[in-house]
Amino acid sequence: PGAGGSGDIPPEAMERPVDGERLPVMFHGIYHEKQIGALCAVHAMNNLVQARLFDEVTLADVARQLDRQEAALLGGEVGGVLAGELSGESANVRGDGFFSVQVIVTALQRAGLACSQLGGASARGPDERGFIFNRREHWFALRRVGRHWFDLNSTERAPTAMSQTHLDLFLTAHHEKGYSVFAVRGAYPDHALERDDAALERAVRACHDANGGVAGGGGGG
Repeated sequence: PGAGGSGDIPPEAMERPVDGERLPVMFHGIYHEKQIGALCAVHAMNNLVQARLFDEVTLADVARQLDRQEAALLGGEVGGVLAGELSGESANVRGDGFFSVQVIVTALQRAGLACSQLGGASARGPDERGFIFNRREHWFALRRVGRHWFDLNSTERAPTAMSQTHLDLFLTAHHEKGYSVFAVRGAYPDHALERDDAALERAVRACHDANGGVAGGGGGG
């Protein structure tokens, strides 16, 4: 389930399909949207910021604005219409729900968050708060809340909690699988669990229980 069509989704991302229209988005205080259609880019962005800040309509608007900017630079106007609009095709959004990387980067930037693609786990900073991952048009997010990291893949039924120590192993493994990894930095919204250590630890335990006691094993899609 990606920013695009199912033909480009990694097979492992669909091994355990979930129904995002029926499953709740809150898991013991952790916001975790599950898959609906081909909207995993939207899910990844919302899971990253831990709130429903983005939707497909917002991203489509960003895509159209980028199309117009690109068309103005490349072709100018023909009879008062931007050249890129004559074909009716978009370079930034497809009919099946695919959004270009630039749409996602721009939408996050407008929310006060900047994306930087990492060349490897060693390139991450010491105080990162979130990452988004992309491979074959499938997107998912990793977010730190307090001292714990959470894999918030929308193809999973529950978040997976991991320690700071496990983070580098996770990043390295996904680089080796061919994922593009973006560090997302900036003004994240406040998170209630960062003000309640006991509730945060309960959420971590619930994640471990939901994943069979395994810490940090998710994110395969």
